[in-house]
Amino acid sequence: MSHDGCLEVAWKGKAFPYLMHHPNFHQTENYGSAKSHLAGHHGAGSSHGHGHGHSQPRTEDGESVFQAGTGTWNGPAPRGYQGTQAAASTASPSGPVSEPDYVRLHSGTKMPLLGLGTFGLKDAASVKTALELGYRHIDCAEVYGNEALVGEGLREFVGSGRREELFITSKLWNNHHRPEHVRPACEKTLADLGLQYLDLYLIHWPVAWLPECQGIPENPSPDTSVTLAQTWAAMEELVDAGLVKAIGVSNFDLPHVEQLLGSCRIKPSVNQIELHPLLPQRKLVGVCLRKGVQCVAYSPLGGQSCYVQNDLISNTLVAKVAQEAGKSPAQVLLRWNMQRGIPVIPKASSPEHLKQNIEDAFKWRLSNEHKALLDTLDAGKRFITYSWKQWADPEEGGVAKPSLTLLK
Repeated sequence: MSHDGCLEVAWKGKAFPYLMHHPNFHQTENYGSAKSHLAGHHGAGSSHGHGHGHSQPRTEDGESVFQAGTGTWNGPAPRGYQGTQAAASTASPSGPVSEPDYVRLHSGTKMPLLGLGTFGLKDAASVKTALELGYRHIDCAEVYGNEALVGEGLREFVGSGRREELFITSKLWNNHHRPEHVRPACEKTLADLGLQYLDLYLIHWPVAWLPECQGIPENPSPDTSVTLAQTWAAMEELVDAGLVKAIGVSNFDLPHVEQLLGSCRIKPSVNQIELHPLLPQRKLVGVCLRKGVQCVAYSPLGGQSCYVQNDLISNTLVAKVAQEAGKSPAQVLLRWNMQRGIPVIPKASSPEHLKQNIEDAFKWRLSNEHKALLDTLDAGKRFITYSWKQWADPEEGGVAKPSLTLLK
């Protein structure tokens, strides 16, 4: 069984009326009675079934309760791939749909589910266009070498007094892990972006290099004088100083996350990792969420790198789902992650792609059949990897599979 999770249960914090000793036991609706209820209403939508009238749980003031830690598949209960005979039911639900557009981090901060990745961005006008189209989540990093350019694109929007509408992320590069280098690196990022604070600051990779290692060298020199715990303590001081609202990590395997959770004062809010149907990383996503760490997907559309060619966006199965759903392959891949509660930060620079990624992004949903079909693409394939990064076994950390335990 995958670690996709589910929506927060309706009976959280309440007594269990389905137990025989509860006074309302005989009045409790179970799956059998719900099924009968559905049959009696000729397939009308119900929160217990797969009807098209499905809507998101909301608080009394109308706010969605879809938050970090409540699960990673925001859709009908999984039934598994049923083959081509299920094609008649693969269409997206009809009628009005209003999907959640943010997750709430354990720090209380709202993170928009759809953001803009700025790696390779070369024009400040792209940032301005993104803001005009409704993007409010911008993902940056020192190593991208363009934070001053991003800051130029943000300047007018921020200068008009709308900074609070934005969620800005940046990342600490590998050669700044020594505690005395963390704050100066963050302050330079803030100066380049023209901001007073960051909404989120991440450790970009769980590796430390000597300060003289610039950019992304082929054979970087490890810095053995600093530990991850020491770097994290310096990150925590940024929160204390009000320079950042939340801190997190990126490219951390589960053992790295668990190691950090065992020693930290402030829990990481986010683990930004590569996520798409070819690399769903279900165990890492599920365990992180149960521990209160929200995963964020970079390269959600796949990605061209010097190591691996992108064969996801052009995959025939993705094209099939896109055609049946009436969407583009990119829109399908973004919704696959967002519908399981994962914020996405696709790279885009042209007005056409920026508009396509955000247009009606929260007004439709993948059917369970389409989601299950995309799940069959899981191949553990990475597009972003480097020779200096050794990835852990995906089953390492968390609770071991019973099959692996029995083999020992």
